[in-house]
Amino acid sequence: MKIKTGWFIRRILECILALINITPSLTVIINPLFFIMFFPLGAYAILSWPWIILKDLSDPFHPGESLYWLTYAIKIDGENIFFPSLFRWGIIDLTLLTIGLIIFLASFIFWLMNLKRGGGLITSGIYRFVRHPQYLGIILFTLGITIRSLRPISLIAWVTLLIGYLILASLEERSLLEIYGQKYSEYSKRTAFIIPYLKFNTPKWLSVGKPYRYMILMIVWVILVIAIITSMRGIVFALRSIAY
Repeated sequence: MKIKTGWFIRRILECILALINITPSLTVIINPLFFIMFFPLGAYAILSWPWIILKDLSDPFHPGESLYWLTYAIKIDGENIFFPSLFRWGIIDLTLLTIGLIIFLASFIFWLMNLKRGGGLITSGIYRFVRHPQYLGIILFTLGITIRSLRPISLIAWVTLLIGYLILASLEERSLLEIYGQKYSEYSKRTAFIIPYLKFNTPKWLSVGKPYRYMILMIVWVILVIAIITSMRGIVFALRSIAY
């Protein structure tokens, strides 16, 4: 028993030392840029909450109604294993949660190890397939939560998160191009932006250095939010089940 206990303690110490080895200095962790990465995720968490304040906000597309219906949960009837009910997980949401978490943790650890080695442009590992794997992981993870929730407000929150990370990734691209120049330009040509193997030839007027890119993303966000509010009310009231 003593041998097993000693072996267990040694393994714990080895894990702690390994984490210390890949963890950068505290000055890196408390850098404001580190926290900016989680701003869209914070917006998602805030918007996803079934705010009681929505009871006092009128629905601009349905006179006489409040926007509180956005917090209603849609119930999928029957034992459908692909979509979740209000009380259990389905295959789709669990798969997205798992894949998203794995991608995020793998890329985050890879990023920390790179910082420990002195930083620099990362083009290997998971970064060979996508330039912003951490954002991809968060997007997939929160999509799983959104499907699990089955609330219009959660869908609006996820769309907000998605557009937020597209904007944040674009701003990062502009900064990386200034730092690494041609090296990053070549890397971006052979590596997908945020979805693996999906590459676009972006027009110059939509490049990361142009304001039109961000204006279009904001317009897309507004259109999607309006589409959700105008189209999902009928679905919600046809299949609704308020989870309170």
